[in-house]
Amino acid sequence: MLSVFFLQCSYSQKISQSVRISSGAINGVFIEKNGENLVVYGDPKNEIKKAEMVLFTHFRRDVVWAGRSLVQKGSLAVVPAGEKSYFARGDSIWTKFALTRFHDYYNQTTKIGILPLKVHRFVQEGEILKWQDIDIKVFNTPGYTRGSVSYIADIDRKRFAFVGDLIYGDGKIFDLYSFQDSLRGIGGYHGYAARLGQLVSSLQLIAEQKPDFIIPSRGPIINDPDASIQKLIQQVRLVYQNYLSISAYRWYYPERMHILSNHVLGSSVRVDWMPFSSVIQKNPPSWYMHFSNTNLVFAEDSSAFLIDCGTKGAFEKMVKLKQSGRLKSLDGIFITHYHDDHTDFINDIVKEFGCPVYITKELKDILENPAAYHMPCLTTDPIPNLTIIQNGQKMSWKDFSLTFYFFPGQTLYHDAILFEKNSGKAIFFIGDSFTPSGIDDYCLLNRNLLHQGTGYLYCLDILKKLPDNVLLANQHVEPLFAFSRQQLDNMINLLLERNAILKDLFPWDDVNYGVDEQWIKVYPYGQKASPGQTVEYTVKIFNHSDVSKTFILEPNVPNGFSVEPNLASLAIEPRTEGERTFKIKVSKRVTPGISLLTVNIKFDSWDLLEWSEALIEIVSASTLNGAFNGL
Repeated sequence: MLSVFFLQCSYSQKISQSVRISSGAINGVFIEKNGENLVVYGDPKNEIKKAEMVLFTHFRRDVVWAGRSLVQKGSLAVVPAGEKSYFARGDSIWTKFALTRFHDYYNQTTKIGILPLKVHRFVQEGEILKWQDIDIKVFNTPGYTRGSVSYIADIDRKRFAFVGDLIYGDGKIFDLYSFQDSLRGIGGYHGYAARLGQLVSSLQLIAEQKPDFIIPSRGPIINDPDASIQKLIQQVRLVYQNYLSISAYRWYYPERMHILSNHVLGSSVRVDWMPFSSVIQKNPPSWYMHFSNTNLVFAEDSSAFLIDCGTKGAFEKMVKLKQSGRLKSLDGIFITHYHDDHTDFINDIVKEFGCPVYITKELKDILENPAAYHMPCLTTDPIPNLTIIQNGQKMSWKDFSLTFYFFPGQTLYHDAILFEKNSGKAIFFIGDSFTPSGIDDYCLLNRNLLHQGTGYLYCLDILKKLPDNVLLANQHVEPLFAFSRQQLDNMINLLLERNAILKDLFPWDDVNYGVDEQWIKVYPYGQKASPGQTVEYTVKIFNHSDVSKTFILEPNVPNGFSVEPNLASLAIEPRTEGERTFKIKVSKRVTPGISLLTVNIKFDSWDLLEWSEALIEIVSASTLNGAFNGL
């Protein structure tokens, strides 16, 4: 028997004669008039037998679960019109996503339910829901999700605002990565928390309604709405000023930075942009060649070492160099990171030239088993037969000394390599981690951690220790460049400042829970199975806190499936990853297609239901035997 003490912050509070809050994992709001119940968000502790209506503010499955059972018992579901597909077509969304999750530059949350909800009414701004003697006004309040709404009603001479995850307690938000989005020509991959602009506008809209109480879908009830809203807007703008000032994206599209700035900060707020790097060298050494987003280093005998190959143009260039005689042999390939535009043609290059592929151990699994991960820009092609080099290891090659580094910059799964020529010149190939304008952390889903000794703080420390003559090579940037010591210190200080801002912005005990979507992940993320087969899934949890934590894990499997164990406890030391494996038996009567597995996580006062997911594609036994076992 599992024996674990778990503190859950739950309570029941009557706010007015007709309004009661049942708080736990989700705030269940019960409005009672004339013996009838209207519920907002749901009934998280199954306290009532029935309700006439359930109001949903947004589609997130980690919130919607609380109201699903009431709807199944006959309650009328009211949901945002802007999120109709997520409520009505979750199954088809997941079927499509199983095919499109590779090469993903969309980068939206996947906390979507798979079972359709029977919806009574889709609502949008301007509509009024009449229930008993209460008029409930609907407002479009995008932010945490694209199409979310808020409901505002005068009840018992008090004005209540039900805003979903628009705000958490006194001036906080639940996380930052959920706000990643596209914006006016800026793709989702490059739109660092771009929906914070909509958040600010939505908060201002709510403030204009002058509510007496804000009741979010989770977190404390807010009884001083204006003060909490103003505090949140200020914190959001502080973190965005910080981000913009050292963003690598400004090197590529300086005009787009002003789009982001105006969107979140307003036109009157000034950003203190860091000047471009102190050295920008447009005439590289003769032994260095840049094309597409690939780099090539030549030895004096015309043999070469390749850094990345992710495009057809780069592959064709390599073939032409070989045919022309400029390239006598390719002695090695180094992969900076797993992204598809750096890896899609690695297998073709290996086949053409028959050379080893070098990486550090931190990249091994995501390159060999991309289907096992849920990360941006995955390649579909596993890369086998990798040569593993230890972090900091040196190797002599022709007239060069090579030093290999784990370099978790643009993404957690990232390497770098230093080429030092015997003549004294040196180039540090940093993948996509820096440009002359700063750091490449514009996609929050890449897992840019903010601990001391991790992420960009770790990378900047490496740069500070390099000799002064080292030039930096970004795979997408034509000129070589170098930062001054002052610029390196400035970027470090700004990241530390960002950490302090986020500490006030998030409710977590460590800010990385709010920037790292994959602190809980299910491995493998996608796999195939046949009816009746037993498969294994491992839940991996990174404890970002500076103290040990005990996590309670509870897998949720589709009807007809079974799981062993059905509950598990996992103790994890600070700043380390722990894991627990579960065996899942597939129903013999399940129909072919995509099924969704989710996991409930409990620790400290947190109760996160249906939080992380994995996909399992049900196929026939004959199909499975003849196919690669991965989605």
